[in-house]
Amino acid sequence: MTRLHGTALTLLLALAPPAAVCSAQEGAGASRAYRGHSGEHDVATFVSVYRAAVGSRLDDCQTCHRGGAFTEARSGRTVTRNPCDYCHLIQHPAAGYAEPMPATFRATLNAYGLAYLDAGRSARALRAIARLDSDSDGATNAAEIAALRYPGDRASRPDQPAVPMRSFTMAQLRALPARTAFLLVNASRQAADYYATYGGVRVRDLLIAAGVDPDAPRFEGVTVIAPDGYQKDLAARQVNAPFPVAPFFGGLDSAGLGADCGFVQYPSPLPSGVRDGAPIPGEPWMLLAYERDGRPMDVASLDAATGRIRGEGPFRLVVPQSTPGAPDRGSAARPAACPDGHAYDPAADHNADPMVRGVIAIRVNPLPAGREDFDARNGGWAFVENASVVVYGFGVRSR
Repeated sequence: MTRLHGTALTLLLALAPPAAVCSAQEGAGASRAYRGHSGEHDVATFVSVYRAAVGSRLDDCQTCHRGGAFTEARSGRTVTRNPCDYCHLIQHPAAGYAEPMPATFRATLNAYGLAYLDAGRSARALRAIARLDSDSDGATNAAEIAALRYPGDRASRPDQPAVPMRSFTMAQLRALPARTAFLLVNASRQAADYYATYGGVRVRDLLIAAGVDPDAPRFEGVTVIAPDGYQKDLAARQVNAPFPVAPFFGGLDSAGLGADCGFVQYPSPLPSGVRDGAPIPGEPWMLLAYERDGRPMDVASLDAATGRIRGEGPFRLVVPQSTPGAPDRGSAARPAACPDGHAYDPAADHNADPMVRGVIAIRVNPLPAGREDFDARNGGWAFVENASVVVYGFGVRSR
């Protein structure tokens, strides 16, 4: 998180875990906590009172802080913000949302964090609020903490077992059957489109490796999650069947259309068998990719100025076009001097939009009844740092 100033921010930073306490454990209720703010006293106070919480999911800022959801004014799409990103909005407010940004650090605290602050922000305060039910979910704060559930989140309760999950490292993913796909990545907003060869594992094969039967009648599909909280839902049919074979459209770069009008980037050389106007060789599937054009992808990071993810890796969801078509310029492009028929087409299949960057988790739907959802919004950037991904939900067999 960015270092800001003020008493309330001191609380914000203090509740983030010190590096010595944070651990990247696997399994139900595991913590992948942010490691940037060491030496602060609140988290040390918390784990001194609740020693069993050391290294757990509660050893993190989300125990006292909350995230938020915002609606994009233009698209109506809901965008979630994890606790770290939600606090960043105070210094870097985002534009284009229907809801106001948080204005004070107190506003970033959940019910438990508020109770802790108001009781005096000390070990005595933690003990004083132990018998309270801060989030009004029917369990006291002490009972929730003992069960490693969030005392400030009504959706987190001791009577709910954690959802089954599996964690896969880069080495484990590379051990699965490898696939490649040469495809158009058609962006809706960016000015340039591009062709690339992505290498990785079919999402279907990854689910099978996690114990899921993707042919089961109750399997609904997956939700792919990025470290900034962005989620994309994909239907079962998109997981279980190849996408239509697309033709290749060449000559749309600066060499073909001129420096001012070219808008498509091509790799050099093109893969064998790829010719302008001809079907692209191969059978396109939805992939969890770990390579682009034979090299590891740039690791994803959050641009604090824009709130958007830069880079793609270590893992990116690759979604071919469901309705293959020609590249078109981004919606922000105004190529008045380029009357070549490639202006932005809102009806085109802009498959770059669902191609989630920096994938940290794949939720298999439907979530089992009575199970607590995996806390993908909390500490997600540690999955990026560790080059690992979690698969959880319907049919997953935990190890």
